[in-house]
Amino acid sequence: MRDPLPFIRHSVVDQTANALRSALYDGTLVEPMPGEQELAGRLGVSRPTLRAAFAILVREGLLAVAKGRRARIIAPARPAAAHTTQPSVCVVSPLPRGTIFPDEHPILLQMHARFASKGIAWHEIFDRRLAGQRPEARLRQLTTQHPHACWIMIASTAEMQRWFARSGLPALVLGTTHAGVRLPSIDINYRAVGWHAAGVGLQHGHRQLVLVMPAQPLAGDLACRAGMQAYVAQASPAATLLTISAGNDSVELHRKLDRALTSATRPTLLFSLLQSHSFSILLHLLEHGHRVPAQVSLIARDLHPLLESARPDLAHYSRPTSQLVSRTLRLTQALLAGRSVPAQPSLITPVFIAGRTLAAPAPAR
Repeated sequence: MRDPLPFIRHSVVDQTANALRSALYDGTLVEPMPGEQELAGRLGVSRPTLRAAFAILVREGLLAVAKGRRARIIAPARPAAAHTTQPSVCVVSPLPRGTIFPDEHPILLQMHARFASKGIAWHEIFDRRLAGQRPEARLRQLTTQHPHACWIMIASTAEMQRWFARSGLPALVLGTTHAGVRLPSIDINYRAVGWHAAGVGLQHGHRQLVLVMPAQPLAGDLACRAGMQAYVAQASPAATLLTISAGNDSVELHRKLDRALTSATRPTLLFSLLQSHSFSILLHLLEHGHRVPAQVSLIARDLHPLLESARPDLAHYSRPTSQLVSRTLRLTQALLAGRSVPAQPSLITPVFIAGRTLAAPAPAR
């Protein structure tokens, strides 16, 4: 049987070179270039594969590589592109690029490489103007500029999601859809994560739990809280759950944390949703003489793969990057081909890694 769709098989080196080339052209990679270890981790490839891809870009005159030094960008500007009807994907977000890439979404470079290997052009649009209550005009402008694109929303507002749902354009949410929005989405099963975090805490003997969540929570953060609340409510009348909201001010976070740790119902388990909060909490606990995990345990929901080897190794949920990338590619290809995709979530449950920051609480003296 003949293959109904022609395709070109690309090696991993070619895919890596394609991803790097596009990232250089669209400004994702700028000077100073990341080191080999970091960049290989972000791409999900080995360092020999990365070096082979570098060699391709050196021959094309895009990079210069000297022994013992980081790669250096020579020609970062994208050449003028002719009008094309090539299918493309546009990643769009109302947050600044530095907020998302690469810390919160290490899957972006892997997605970039996979889409490039399928001949799908890649664009990234990080625009703070989309964070307002009325992003319609800007969205109309962007979608006019990219008429053959499938739109992938990251950290999107309810207003953005509702506009795309009304527009009829091919779009999906990389994350959780807001209430009342009917769009296909791919996300971590955050409710299950919250349910599991509460469950593993109670199974270790913890009864006073604290959830540390962002001051401006996304839909996935709210789902995570709902999962914890549901488990605690049905599990034990003696268990309590306190929620602490924290922004970028670490002093405020530490103040709230100290207040909780000196209360009559002193928590013995902290569950932090953002990795920035998790490391801030861990350092604060250690600096102030709290024994982790004997006096207080800490679980991190989000953790960058490059930080999973940190010591002490945090108990955390390992993001299923390969599954997320594969499902995103499959749904995007279906939308670009005009096929019907159910307006429902495709949820993936991450793996829990029981690090050294989780243990049963020490008996009260």
